[in-house]
Amino acid sequence: MPDSRTEIARESSGATLSARIIALAVLGGCIYYASSVVITLIFSILIAAVLEPGAGLLERLRMPRWLSSLVMVLLMLTASYLAVYGVYGRAVDFVDNAPKLAARLRLLTAHLDVAAQSFQQSTRGIMPAGQDSNVPAVRLQQESPWEQFLLRGVGSVYAFAVTVMFIPFLVFFMLNSKDHLWAATLNLFPRHKRQQAEDVIHSIGVMLRQFALGNLLVALITAVPICLVFAALRLQYAFILGLLAAFVGLIPYIGVALALVPPLMVALLQYDSVNPFLILAATVAGAHFVAVNLLTPKLVGHRLNLNAFSVTIAMMFWAWLWGGFGLILAVPITAGIKAVFDNVDKLKPFGAWMGEG
Repeated sequence: MPDSRTEIARESSGATLSARIIALAVLGGCIYYASSVVITLIFSILIAAVLEPGAGLLERLRMPRWLSSLVMVLLMLTASYLAVYGVYGRAVDFVDNAPKLAARLRLLTAHLDVAAQSFQQSTRGIMPAGQDSNVPAVRLQQESPWEQFLLRGVGSVYAFAVTVMFIPFLVFFMLNSKDHLWAATLNLFPRHKRQQAEDVIHSIGVMLRQFALGNLLVALITAVPICLVFAALRLQYAFILGLLAAFVGLIPYIGVALALVPPLMVALLQYDSVNPFLILAATVAGAHFVAVNLLTPKLVGHRLNLNAFSVTIAMMFWAWLWGGFGLILAVPITAGIKAVFDNVDKLKPFGAWMGEG
């Protein structure tokens, strides 16, 4: 009799393990093959978390929930339209100046080629006798252009545009049906696990809101000195480039390098001396240093509590999977996973491994 019970327990454990493996396989397939849907949902959840306090405030002021949700979505769309409208004219001007920029880049490349040839000639005498100094140049052609990297998770530009169109509707439904979605989500769990599920979902919601609002405030504060320096240097599109550098600089590790590219490209069209380039680079790097070491710990807080190793692995994985969108979403996704681990007893060791200690 005990043997039969042991056998039944083993079969039940094996069935549970098989079900978990199948669930993980299905989840991985959805993340990979339905990446555009998953990315849209994550962005919608982040935006809804940011807009929820405003919708709640309007509701407390006796405004119907559907109307307060609609007002917040319309405000979001208005801000997005103004941002796109402000950037569009500058982008058109930049495209018109692209031939001039290409000429400056070719001139810079020519100078570098001359310097490389001079270095090669100076070291030719050091080469061992009988060894051919004319080493053939190997040129590697990148298989995927930057556009494919940036749009890897959503496919083509058309698919990206269609995906973006769904975000306002999803955000409105999330805000308007918050209570219903909350209750329906908790009902998916057994009764004895609903309190634990509620704690996990609440922790993730608070973390996402603090992450989004905190980083938004950090970017706006950082943009002030950057825009002022750009304006003092009379850099074209100083305001737009300052905001862009501040927001791109929020990407961990590689953000400061990416933030330098747009202002330096525009600077190539204006300046002939080295000093403005050094000032631009020092300003962006200094603002990034202050943001990472002073502003982010104060405004974003330690709720994320992710160590550098886990963040690096997460960025590598999500960038490989979703390209540019993976870089943007790697930190909040990883923080959400850690929030689940921290609130599930069996997974707490994994959460501790991902934390700073």
